[in-house]
Amino acid sequence: MRWRDIERREMRILRSSWMEDGKLEPLHEIEDRGDAFVLTFDLPNVRKEDVEVKTTEDTVEVSARMQRAVCWERWGCVQRSVSFEAFKKTVRLPEKVNAEEAKATLRNGILQIILPKKKKRVSVPVL
Repeated sequence: MRWRDIERREMRILRSSWMEDGKLEPLHEIEDRGDAFVLTFDLPNVRKEDVEVKTTEDTVEVSARMQRAVCWERWGCVQRSVSFEAFKKTVRLPEKVNAEEAKATLRNGILQIILPKKKKRVSVPVL
């Protein structure tokens, strides 16, 4: 395998955890509780004042600035040194939600967002 092939393969793996603008994608989980979705994000080194959550009926976007930059260094076949100062992630939801009724809390670096599902009402014709 040629040196350039190794470097391209390594960069493809590394890019999967951060975006082109240098923001990390936080770990996240979606839980379906029947009447609501609960999204949990891991946001270490973040204060609640530095978190921004935007929701639509289909998506949730989380942006957060870290209190201090984190530097990641890897010394191997390809040398890398990268600093991160923020998190950003957009999640597509499996069903539509009431974005206006969303609630979010941040405790000990864990962001939890509760998104009530849209109630589906069906008219039944009376014969």
